[in-house]
Amino acid sequence: MRMIPLSLAAALLAFPAFAQGAGAPAGDAKAGEKLFLADGCWQCHGVGANGAAATGPKLSRTALTFDAFLHQLRHPAQEMAPYEASVLPDASAADIYAYLASLPASPDPKTLPLLMGMGVK
Repeated sequence: MRMIPLSLAAALLAFPAFAQGAGAPAGDAKAGEKLFLADGCWQCHGVGANGAAATGPKLSRTALTFDAFLHQLRHPAQEMAPYEASVLPDASAADIYAYLASLPASPDPKTLPLLMGMGVK
């Protein structure tokens, strides 16, 4: 499975977290969570959308605008299967986007005792 290029990942991280942008539809985070789980998004991006190196990038608190998020769903840059509007309507994508935005920020690794015991600095 191919990974997201490091340059693309770095570019995405350079944007402020959840840069929704003008014109992004309002979504229902509760409905989005159900869709995220039912549609199998969690299988590659993790139940908490924190991603995994071998399967898919972190999506929680995504830096993508809604338009960029929707474009990635419709025309994936990597190994992800496309989700056409007939399979996942824009309104459902907006719900998933709202869910991803609602997720809490990841904790600082320095606050996790298990990692500190492993020498994480």
